[in-house]
Amino acid sequence: MSWFKEWFDSPLYEKLYAYRNKNEANKLAELIEREIPASKYRNVLDLGCGRGRHSITLAERGYNVLGIDLSKEVIAKAGQIAGEKDLPNLQFQVGDMRRPLDKTFDAVVNLFTTFGYFLKDEENAKVIRSVNSMLHVNGIFILDYLNAYKVRRDLVAEEEELFRDMTVHIERKIKRNMVYKKIRFTGDKLEQPIQYQERVKLYELDWFEKTFNRNGFQLERCYGSYEGADFEKEESPRLLMVARKL
Repeated sequence: MSWFKEWFDSPLYEKLYAYRNKNEANKLAELIEREIPASKYRNVLDLGCGRGRHSITLAERGYNVLGIDLSKEVIAKAGQIAGEKDLPNLQFQVGDMRRPLDKTFDAVVNLFTTFGYFLKDEENAKVIRSVNSMLHVNGIFILDYLNAYKVRRDLVAEEEELFRDMTVHIERKIKRNMVYKKIRFTGDKLEQPIQYQERVKLYELDWFEKTFNRNGFQLERCYGSYEGADFEKEESPRLLMVARKL
């Protein structure tokens, strides 16, 4: 089983990252609306949608949204949450972001570092090619990624904290241009320690520029935060890119 399927399917993932809440999703949605207003970019694909936090937020703002994710479990959870909200303009389905759907969209979004999960550069570039094939001409691709330079510079190798009657111990390292995070849960409520791993390939802006150009995109803008600040390599927490299909 892939690390991302095992970890993202876990209920502990949802609990650990509960701070990724509706307010944060709304902040990002406001920036997305400025770039791709629903009046012009009605049909949107949320690529790697997870439990549907951003898909739901965008659907509530008037977009027709399809969310896809590799995990059947998280898609089922997303569908359950969406069903409670009665959003006929929102759908979810299982899908691999490397394999294009037989549909086209006005815009594709890939949010909160749902990119760089594959070991080989070619596999990650395949995601960008797949997006291009699913966009109308002049369609927009919004890719929200980490700031790889800042991750390398400020990496915290080890930390531990209490979390809901458990202890979470996190170790981080960079190896072969990937950042690895080992997450270990221990505590009285667990019969035995539980451990998961996250792994993300570290790409800087120049890699994206070249890869976009090779795959039929023009990079138009970069933001460094969900508030819409300009991207600054030394300080920005995010690298949020807006690319147009040529």
